Amino acid sequence: MKKIIFSDIDGTLINDRLEVTPRTVQSLKRAIANDTLFVPVSARMPLAIEPLINNISENSPIISYNGALIQNEDGETIDSITIDLEEVIQLCTFIEESSQNVYWNVYSNNNWLSQDKENFWIKREEKIVDIHSNESTINEISKLKEVHKLLIMGDTNEIIECEKILLRKFPDLSCSKSTPYYLEIMRKGINKGKAVKILADYYHIDLTDTIAFGDNFNDIDMLQTVGKGYVMLNAPQEVKQLIGNITNSNNFDGIAEVLEKMYP
Repeated sequence: MKKIIFSDIDGTLINDRLEVTPRTVQSLKRAIANDTLFVPVSARMPLAIEPLINNISENSPIISYNGALIQNEDGETIDSITIDLEEVIQLCTFIEESSQNVYWNVYSNNNWLSQDKENFWIKREEKIVDIHSNESTINEISKLKEVHKLLIMGDTNEIIECEKILLRKFPDLSCSKSTPYYLEIMRKGINKGKAVKILADYYHIDLTDTIAFGDNFNDIDMLQTVGKGYVMLNAPQEVKQLIGNITNSNNFDGIAEVLEKMYP
């Protein structure tokens, strides 16, 4: 019977050197050879996911932007949920006017618009995902047809305060921290858990025949939705306590340790 393996990317599929190890690649290839779909599930944009999975599978469905964009193995859109453009403009304006050490990033399909390319946080993210952003303005954002995600990045304490204010000012949006200094913003109701259910339904696969791997707070919904969710050893303690099934860390082939038992 066909199964699905869902996996977060940063802190889960890739190690701290931003690589998918040969052992993890082989364990996933073995699973795919045994009638199993592999699906990366990430806050990243599709363009930042594809290079990491090419060695695993040439044609994988992709869940990007924490579930705001879902594509099948041919790149066709299964589901796309966007943010109201007026809210995007208001939010970016608020960030520019009220924060000194926090910066906005706007994502539309495979386009990444950033507030300041020379900023430490944006340069750091460019290095992580190996993609260059396009420095932009709020006026240019207003010309976009759709926006899937905003990413607010910067000082940890300011991020905490920003989240409190944004949740009050924009009740139709949801916020989740993928790291202490990254605040992911999407339309309310979007999460990885809903996305994996939509994709499983699309392929007519029961959720009991799905597993998932994750390492952070924005993975919790996914890990609780699938048949069995595994949390990486490097995850925050609260996430490990909530999920319970703990595998090794992303630096020590935590995914492979589980899959080698499932697909010996």
